[in-house]
Amino acid sequence: MTGRRLKCLTVLAVLALVAGAAASADSMPARQQDPVDELLGRYNLHAAFDKGGRGLSNFFFGWLEVPLGVHRRYAAQDTAGSFFTGLGLGFFKGLVRTGVGIYETVTFFLPYPEHFAPILPTLEYFQKPGTPGRKPLPLE
Repeated sequence: MTGRRLKCLTVLAVLALVAGAAASADSMPARQQDPVDELLGRYNLHAAFDKGGRGLSNFFFGWLEVPLGVHRRYAAQDTAGSFFTGLGLGFFKGLVRTGVGIYETVTFFLPYPEHFAPILPTLEYFQKPGTPGRKPLPLE
C-alpha cells in the first residue's frame, strides 16, 4: 500500500469510530445518580462533610495566620514594630483558627452553627479570585 492510501484508510477508520461512538451515546439511557451521592443528598450530609473538611483545613493550616498577620501589619516606616505586632496578632488568630478547626472537626455531624455555616472566613491563601465563597457567621 502506498502512503497516501494508508492515510486515507486511517482517516476513514477514525471517522467511522467517531460516528459509531456518537450514535451509541445517543441511544444510551440517561445515567442514574451515584448511590453514595444520592444517600448524602437524602440525609443532607453534603453540608456536614463540608464542615468536617473545613474543620480539618482550619486545624492543619491555622498556623498560616502567623505570616498573614505579619503581611497585613507590615509598614515600611516601622518595620520592627509592625513585624512584632503582626506576629502577635497572627499567633493569636492562628490559635483561634486551630481551635475552631478542632471544634468543627469534632462536631461536623451536628448542624451547629445554624445549617453548618462557617464560623471563620476562608483563609486568603485558599480563596479563589473572583468568587465570593460562603460568608462566616455575623458577629453581633
